[in-house]
Amino acid sequence: MKQLIYLVTILAQLSSTALLSQDNNLIYAENGRLYHPGGKEVAMWGVNLQPCLSWEYNALMKGIGIKEDAGVFKKMTDESLDELELLGCKVIRCHLTPGDFTDDKGNLVETIYLDALDYMIAETAKHNMYCYIAFINHMGQNNVVPGSFMNTELGKFDYRARWILDQQKVEYSKNFITQLLNRKNPYNHTVYKNDSSVAVWEIMNEPRYYSYEAVKETPYYANFTDWATTNKLENNESNYLKYRKQLVLGYINDMYQTIRATGDRHPIAWNCNWNRMIMGHEDVFEAIAESDVEVTAFCNYPGQNVVKHPYQSNPEDLTRYDFTEWYQNFYDNKNYYGWVLSEPFKNKAKIVYEFETFYNQSAYLYPLMADFLRAMGVQMTAMWQYSMPGYATYRSGSHVLNLKCTPAKAASFAVAGKIFENTPIMQPYHTESINEWETETYTYSYKNDMSLYCDDDVYYYSNNVKDSESIKPGALVRNILGYGSSPIVKYDGTGLYKIMISDNQMDIIIQPDAIHLKKLWQRYSQSEGPVTRLDDKVKHIIQIDLDGWEKGKYTLFEFKDGKRTKVGSMENLKLEITPGSYQIVKNTD
Repeated sequence: MKQLIYLVTILAQLSSTALLSQDNNLIYAENGRLYHPGGKEVAMWGVNLQPCLSWEYNALMKGIGIKEDAGVFKKMTDESLDELELLGCKVIRCHLTPGDFTDDKGNLVETIYLDALDYMIAETAKHNMYCYIAFINHMGQNNVVPGSFMNTELGKFDYRARWILDQQKVEYSKNFITQLLNRKNPYNHTVYKNDSSVAVWEIMNEPRYYSYEAVKETPYYANFTDWATTNKLENNESNYLKYRKQLVLGYINDMYQTIRATGDRHPIAWNCNWNRMIMGHEDVFEAIAESDVEVTAFCNYPGQNVVKHPYQSNPEDLTRYDFTEWYQNFYDNKNYYGWVLSEPFKNKAKIVYEFETFYNQSAYLYPLMADFLRAMGVQMTAMWQYSMPGYATYRSGSHVLNLKCTPAKAASFAVAGKIFENTPIMQPYHTESINEWETETYTYSYKNDMSLYCDDDVYYYSNNVKDSESIKPGALVRNILGYGSSPIVKYDGTGLYKIMISDNQMDIIIQPDAIHLKKLWQRYSQSEGPVTRLDDKVKHIIQIDLDGWEKGKYTLFEFKDGKRTKVGSMENLKLEITPGSYQIVKNTD
């Protein structure tokens, strides 16, 4: 018997050592912060990307004739990741819809969408980005596995609340998550639970909770009345909230332990929904704070409470809306975002599962949001949601971001990423001056609708930067991204451009002109045709003024169809060229 106990102890130690060794490759949580394996604090700016959701296909692709085909999805994934890497994106979030690839018991089913998920995760890592995956969501559409455990009671707003209370659904959810974590990805040959390119798991996207009055209309009311009777408590709202707190806490911890039982050691998040969700859900937030999860997630949608509801039917251009009062009020008010900084949540890392400027194509608001979120202690963000090539030219409405179709906004996204990555966490927030702000390395302005980030190596900007701007590019700048003109680049096109510089070489990518055929903030049926036209045939003048690149002898090359072709020679860097990829080589002989 002693030998058996000894053997079990040794095996447990070996297993623990293996997990610790494995953990050395994973992002980890400690004392309310997320860290990379080497100990550097996480600071990742990103987007939601959804090539593996049938909802995305049905809502945004099918109507313009895109085939529901694995090869097509992979190509769109590749092109999206190429664009996002150029913008400096560091993390991709995707909330899964299990109805796309599970049966009636939560078992995985091999479908085109499970294949697309495998592929997206594997390819994201190749583009130097992490994935952030939410396990449970449903978008109200499903044409993949009709018998999935997630496909009942569609059309009812409360189905998310039922996921927590329906014990059968809970067990099927646990089965789905366990099988997914133990799945070997055929594209990177790594089991999900061991994949170091995954940053965080999130249990559920935007959970709901029945109020005392609402639960009375459900079969779950009997569970509360039994609980109250057993505990000799009155049947009233106060006691129901105590009961609800226990339910939520139990559910979160049960799902947390299910994940941990697989051997997975990634940080785990619980979704706290939108701002002001705490109002009427104080008991729920107490449960979240007391739960085992290491991470809390919330969203940031300035403007969502400005337009009339339902907002999908009441679009409004908020590009020039002044959000000063919004951010001043929301920063430390407990009922808005103040709870994030409160004592009960100090040991939870903070991430933003969704953010967006919302009916807004400004060039300053993303950088403002990055500044604000760092002051809130946020370490990871994901804009909702990136418009993929293939349908991006048809996209309009409240959530629109694409490298080519929204170039000014895309440039501001890149600026915001640099601000987010290089701004100290928990910096004091400047509530006295929301829209007009400048530091040694960045500035953004509502008045001028512009933003700029600059350090020794990088110069990123969105909209025209005046020569008088106090933040000047470094003499050894090597990485330029811009929309509009600046002291070092003059460009009269309407596409975003990126310039990478080495000692004797300059690589230039110029995006097509974006011509908006309709109002980008309005909502249109895809049958009405494209909203944006992209022109890569028009010629524009670009002039680059950098130290060490004055008059001289240069050779211009163009990249097309994977080939480099010599275009000509020149003696200065004032060129008239079409959008595309180019290389300028300094002749040193």
